[in-house]
Formats: sequence, structure tokens, C-alpha cells
Amino acid sequence: MILELARQYADVIQAIEVERFRIVGASYELRATIALKDGSTLFVKDYLFLDGTRKYAYHWQDREGRLKNRWDNAPHWRDVASYPHHQHVGSEGDVTSSEVRTPEDALQYIRAQSQDL
Repeated sequence: MILELARQYADVIQAIEVERFRIVGASYELRATIALKDGSTLFVKDYLFLDGTRKYAYHWQDREGRLKNRWDNAPHWRDVASYPHHQHVGSEGDVTSSEVRTPEDALQYIRAQSQDL
């Protein structure tokens, strides 16, 4: 999965550091830091539990450490149309619907943003 992301998004990814990757049966745990060529960073946390539930957070910050976007599925924004999936845009309090569900989705979004500049 990570190697394929590195290949597919080589135009935006500078380096990937995998802090933790563990598979137990059908479950997995992934924690990684993806350094991007524009100096920003994508922090990845993605968990699939044995009961089939999944928890994720993809935190994208600029080179100064300021939040650009964070996509996650923590179930605390019930009034968002894509509940529990949502994104924080620029600040913790600016929450909107999100179609991002995977690290690949986040990298696709980031690639599109860099092409729009």
C-alpha cells in the first residue's frame, strides 16, 4: 500500500516514514509521515479493527506547522452531511463534509490543490 502510494504520487511525495505498520488477521494499524515536495507534511493514522470498524485521520499541515486540512471520521460532528466523515479546513472549528476516506484520496486532493496554484 505505502510503496504503491509512493510510486503513484511521486510527483508530490518527497519521502515517507512509516512509524508503525502492523497486520493482525484482517485488521491493520498504519501510522506514517509523508513529507511533500512543497514542504508541507501529511500525517497518516489509519486503523481497521478486528470487528470491521475503521478509524482514520489524515492531517495535512504547511511547512510552518499550520493546519491546511484534516480529514477524519471521529463521530462528533453529527450535523455534517457526510457524518461521520468530515474535514477541518484551515482551523479546528471550520468543519465541512468530506469525500476523503483513504490516504490515496488525501494525496489526490493535495495533488489537485498544488496544480491549482
